[in-house]
Amino acid sequence: MTYWFKRRRFGWGWTPTTWQGWALLAGMIVLVLLPVPFLPKGAGHGGPDPYGYLFYVFVVVLVFVLIALKKGPAPRWRWGKKDDDHPDEDF
Repeated sequence: MTYWFKRRRFGWGWTPTTWQGWALLAGMIVLVLLPVPFLPKGAGHGGPDPYGYLFYVFVVVLVFVLIALKKGPAPRWRWGKKDDDHPDEDF
């Protein structure tokens, strides 16, 4: 199985390493930013209602993380290159 993501060298999380991973990341960014101009006005202050949008962003990011968990190795904390790094899993 080819991973779409590999573990980051520093910190916790993943880095896209295939076109599918980059496309998924770009799609997530588009889905998060696309509705911003169309957000309904909130009560009282005239700005957009943040709660509905935050829930929407939470769902989009959750779906992204679930796909990344399925299409990448298990995340773990890393700080630099180690001798036991696996080239198919670690960036």
